Amino acid sequence: MDASRVAILNKFLKLGSSRDLASLEAMVSRDLRIEQADSLPFGGVYIGWAGYLDVTQKLFGKMRKIDLELIDTWDGQQRSLVAHFMLNAISKRTQEKISMPLLEIWEFEGDKVSAIKPYYHDTHLLSELL
Repeated sequence: MDASRVAILNKFLKLGSSRDLASLEAMVSRDLRIEQADSLPFGGVYIGWAGYLDVTQKLFGKMRKIDLELIDTWDGQQRSLVAHFMLNAISKRTQEKISMPLLEIWEFEGDKVSAIKPYYHDTHLLSELL
């Protein structure tokens, strides 16, 4: 396991939770690429810091009591890491609980995050609740 990638991921998650956006922005590459499943209402590719802010608002802006728990990590190919999360939240629209596993492939350029590709356990549920 590449401990430096895990450390970058943990720092990114901590800064995201604290909403320290300036420090978080410094951790991403200028051409950060986030690919969301086309089956989601916010599906598509998001580029750069503006793309990160856009997609996180489209997803987490529609939830409350968000708890993104990191369960485990594995080395991916070359400069990547696979992260297993448990996503727990409540839909603002329906007030229903969301609880599902989530895998993400994180790619790195040096000490910066260059790509994130999430795989939600149930994109249909997310689409219905958000």
